Amino acid sequence: MKYSDIKFKNIYYVDFELTKGNEFRGNHLALVLKLNKDKRTAVVLPLTSSASGVGGNKISLGFIASLPTNLRVAETFAVLDQIRTVDYTRFKRLDEKGKPVFSSITDKLYLDIVINISNESFFNIPIDDKIYVYGTLYFQALGRKLQDLAYNIIREHKKSPCVKNIESIEAEILEIINSVPQWLWENHVNKDAGEVIHEIIKKYIDKS
Repeated sequence: MKYSDIKFKNIYYVDFELTKGNEFRGNHLALVLKLNKDKRTAVVLPLTSSASGVGGNKISLGFIASLPTNLRVAETFAVLDQIRTVDYTRFKRLDEKGKPVFSSITDKLYLDIVINISNESFFNIPIDDKIYVYGTLYFQALGRKLQDLAYNIIREHKKSPCVKNIESIEAEILEIINSVPQWLWENHVNKDAGEVIHEIIKKYIDKS
């Protein structure tokens, strides 16, 4: 397989050898969690049909309908504590009767997996530190969302602006900034986005 053939949130066979000790080994299904910037490696989550064995923390993903027929009949388990970065040469495409099978998971299942991975990663961290980490990530994501919305308005003004589209985006921005203190979102947007957002605030204050 070429690196460009490997897709995010898709499942492939991955050769996990060579390994040592209690590391996950052999040729197994794995879910692509992230394609790395080097365009040679990917972060994968090993999958297995066994609820026991290597890996102390496994969660059931149920029966994945997009897998080949012989694999979808068994329950699939994700091995949360054996995530690895692997080279693209370790990947092998799934197939059925000589034809390639493209197996992906739903967005909801992916998000459930990410939440479980996060909880596993923070297993040894005190609860107050977990709250700080999750809170920081939340406000960073809100800031990114606000920034994207602000740039959508900038792009609208550069073309023939649609008033309805702009008003819809402005309403979404106001909904977000009304839910958090100003200093929190201001710390997570750049200057251009901040200026757009402040213009929207002033506009709606003047209206009221």
